[in-house]
Amino acid sequence: MTNIDLNIFAKTLSDGLRYFLKNENVIVEDSDFQELENNIIYEFELPYNQQTQTPTQLLNKFAKKNYNFKKVITPHSLGIEAHEQIMLWGVLKAKSYND
Repeated sequence: MTNIDLNIFAKTLSDGLRYFLKNENVIVEDSDFQELENNIIYEFELPYNQQTQTPTQLLNKFAKKNYNFKKVITPHSLGIEAHEQIMLWGVLKAKSYND
């Protein structure tokens, strides 16, 4: 990805999801979130046209698989910092198709 530090992107999304799940009274495992960060980096280091998921799709799949969480998670659910990172990703992805 261009203009996004993937480590910060992954950590921000992971922290946002952890905070959201804890507020939903889900007991989370820290080790799961390291795996999540690795998965985020793996997916989003690919060129935009090879990425198979949006950030929220990836987070929803993770929460469902690891915690059987069935509510839909939106960028807004994750807090302002994660929301902004996801919006920036979307803008950069759209821009990449215009270049």
